[in-house]
Amino acid sequence: MTAFRAGDYATAAAAFEKVVATDPESATAWSWLGCTQLRAGRADDAIASLERSLELEPDSADAHNNLGNALLAKGDHAQAAIHYRKALALAPDMADARYNLGNARLAAGDTDGAVEEYRATIAADPKHAPAHHNLGVALQRGGDLEGALDEYIRTVQLEANNAEFQLHLGMAARQAGRHEEAEAALEAAIQVDPSSFLAHLNLGLVRLARRQPGQAAASFRRAAEVQPGDFAAHYNLGLALARQKKYDEAVAAYQAALKIKSVDPRALSNLGSAYLAQGRVDEAIAALHKAVRAAPTFPLARRNLAVALLRKGEPDKAIEQWQHMARVAPNDPTPHEALADYYFRREDYDAAERHYLELLTVSPDHLGALNNIGLIHYRRGQLELAADVFERALAIDPRYALAHNNLGIVREAQGKREDALRRYRFALELDPDYEDARHNLQRLQPGIAPAGAD
Repeated sequence: MTAFRAGDYATAAAAFEKVVATDPESATAWSWLGCTQLRAGRADDAIASLERSLELEPDSADAHNNLGNALLAKGDHAQAAIHYRKALALAPDMADARYNLGNARLAAGDTDGAVEEYRATIAADPKHAPAHHNLGVALQRGGDLEGALDEYIRTVQLEANNAEFQLHLGMAARQAGRHEEAEAALEAAIQVDPSSFLAHLNLGLVRLARRQPGQAAASFRRAAEVQPGDFAAHYNLGLALARQKKYDEAVAAYQAALKIKSVDPRALSNLGSAYLAQGRVDEAIAALHKAVRAAPTFPLARRNLAVALLRKGEPDKAIEQWQHMARVAPNDPTPHEALADYYFRREDYDAAERHYLELLTVSPDHLGALNNIGLIHYRRGQLELAADVFERALAIDPRYALAHNNLGIVREAQGKREDALRRYRFALELDPDYEDARHNLQRLQPGIAPAGAD
C-alpha cells in the first residue's frame, strides 16, 4: 500500500503478488493487485486479478468498478459499462462508477448518454473536476462549444494546476475565437507541463491569429523541439517566419516539414512563395509544380505558380494556370480576378470585361471588378454605361473613394462640372491622401482639359 500511494506500481504489484500467494482467498488483495497492475499498464493481468476478486466477493462495488476500468483500458467499452452498472446497482451513490460509465459511453460514441452520466456525477459531487472536464469533452463533440467552455472553465477553477484541463480550455477557447482566454490557458498549461507539445503548438496558432508572428514562431520552435518529427510544428513555424519576412528561415522550416511529409501541397506551395520572395524564381516554379501535381485542385498552389510564371516572363503559362483554376473551382473568385486584371493591364478590354463579368457572377459585390468595368466603358467612350457601373459600386459602398473620383471624371467628360467637383471633394474627404482626387479638384477650372481616369 505504501508503494502504491507513492506511485511505485512495480514494487506494489510484486508485494501484492506475495500477498495473494500467501492468502489466495483474499478478495481484497486480488482487487488491490488488479488496481496496481492496471496502473502499471498491465491491463490483461489486471482483468484476471479483478475477475478472481469478484469470484471470491461478487458483491464488491469497488472490484466491479476497477474491472470496468481495466476493460475500458483494453477498448472493451461494452463490457466495461456492464461492470460499472453492476457497481452502481450495489452502490448507487458511487460517483466514480457513474463518471466511469460516462467514459465508457463516450468511448462507445454515445455522446448524449455520456453527458447524462457526467451530469449525474456532478449532481452527486459538484467538485468532481474530471466529470466537469469530460462533460466539456462530450459537449464539444456534440457541437456545444459554449457549453463545453463553461465546463472547462469550471474544471480549471477546481484544479488550476492540471495541464490537461488548461490545455483543453485553451484549445476550445481558440476554436471559439476567444484568443486572450486561449492564450492565458495555454500558458498556464505550459507552466505546469513545459513539455506539452499540444500546448506549445496551439499557443503558436493563437499568437498567429493575434498577428504576433514573432511570439508565434517562438511557440512553434518549442513545439518542434518537443516533437521534432511533427509536420505541423515545422509548417506553422514557416508561416510565422514568412509573415515576418524572414524568408531564409521560412524556407528552412518548410523544408523540414517536407522531410516529414514530402508531397504536402500546402508546404510545397508556401515554400514556392518563400522562394519567390527571395527572387529564386526557378526554384519557386519547381516547388509549385510539385504542389500542383500533389493536389491538382488546390487553388493556392496554382495561383502562386501563375505569379511565379509571370515573374519569369511566361504569361501564357500563367494564364493556363488561372484558366485551370477557374475550371476546377468555378466559385473561387481568385482566377477570374487574376485573368481580368492581367488582360486589363494589357489593355485587352474585351477579354478583361468578360472575366470581370464572370468574377461578378461569383462575387456580385466585388468593388474592384465594378470599378474596372466602369473604366473600360470610359475608355471606350461609353460614358453613360461607365457612370451606371460606378453608381452601382457606390450603392454597395458609399464610401468607396476610387469610384467617387472616377465617377467625377466621367461627369467632367459629360460636361457636368459641378457634379464632378462634388465627387472629387467627397473622394478627398474620404481619403485625404488620395492625390489623384486632389489633383482633379485643383485642376478643374474653365479651359482645362478633363483628367484621365485611374
